[in-house]
Amino acid sequence: MQKISALAKTLIAFSVGLGVAAAMPSTQAASLVPQLEGEVQTNLGCLDPNQCIDTTSLGYTVTSLDFDGAGGYGPSRLFVDTRSTSNIYEGQGLKVSFGTKDAGTNPALNEYWFRPVAITESGNLPESGQLEVGRFLFEFTEVMSEISLDFFDVEDIGTAILMLNGEDITDLVLQAGKNNGIQSLTLHNVKSFEVQLGNTSSSKFPKTGDGVNLRGNVVPKPVPEAGTTVSLGALVVVSLFGLRRRGKTISVA
Repeated sequence: MQKISALAKTLIAFSVGLGVAAAMPSTQAASLVPQLEGEVQTNLGCLDPNQCIDTTSLGYTVTSLDFDGAGGYGPSRLFVDTRSTSNIYEGQGLKVSFGTKDAGTNPALNEYWFRPVAITESGNLPESGQLEVGRFLFEFTEVMSEISLDFFDVEDIGTAILMLNGEDITDLVLQAGKNNGIQSLTLHNVKSFEVQLGNTSSSKFPKTGDGVNLRGNVVPKPVPEAGTTVSLGALVVVSLFGLRRRGKTISVA
């Protein structure tokens, strides 16, 4: 059995430990919501191309889905909005206006939230575009280690995570809460999720429906840094070479 010094053994353990730590760099949470106002580009396109947010550079895409079958509502549009400013989005025969005061869903100022806009199949905007209801599929380029989601102003049942990584989910239904309250949940190892925001058939609000906004943070899975691991391996070799010449030896288990 080859002999190496006790100090070399310690250096091996230390270097290997550093290699593992360096190969798994710390990851930081990033906002799921783009920090600028505009319409999120979905399969519906955007009302105004000059106010369109392409999320592919952020590592995900959004698809708007029908949530009530034929004859009622069509797929909703999705916007990023902060109540600090007023905005108008116009195109394709529609005009969506957001003021600094909403008819019923009012997050704190200077906070960016996903804001759905329900649209009937005939092209009408209930509540003048202020009914925040929609169903959306978020698909990520890479698996996210963790996604934490905040739901704003869930006052009736109907808001839920419906699918996770292509599989049906039945136990992530949010409960009716207080006006302007925030409910949160966390998903793990996420490649995609489908979410229902709000409810157009609310028994609590039969005339207006229950509107809900969404925001969240994502934490990517850590990616090994091969170059760092190799350099630390070289450190072990250099250390052994230097210590071998001193002649103090001990068996390595």
